[in-house]
Amino acid sequence: MAKRAGKRANVAAKFDSLKNKIRISSRNLIMFLILFVASFVLYMVSSTSLFENLFGLLAIIFGFLSLALLIVLIVFLILKSGAREARKGWDSGKR
Repeated sequence: MAKRAGKRANVAAKFDSLKNKIRISSRNLIMFLILFVASFVLYMVSSTSLFENLFGLLAIIFGFLSLALLIVLIVFLILKSGAREARKGWDSGKR
């Protein structure tokens, strides 16, 4: 009986930790998307080649970071659905 309660607590702790990771990754994704859009707009508006190259490079970097964070967020959401199923299974007494 004690092992089972420990496993329930472990699944619940993983679910809460995963919720925190999802919140952090979504905030970072929003921040890098804003930086990507701002650098892309500045790239389009800039007139000198130095600023054009700088903002173009920044747009590429922030775009790739945004894409990577989107992939991480999708993975975390898939893990969350799996953790929810595991939590539901342990709460109902199934193995």
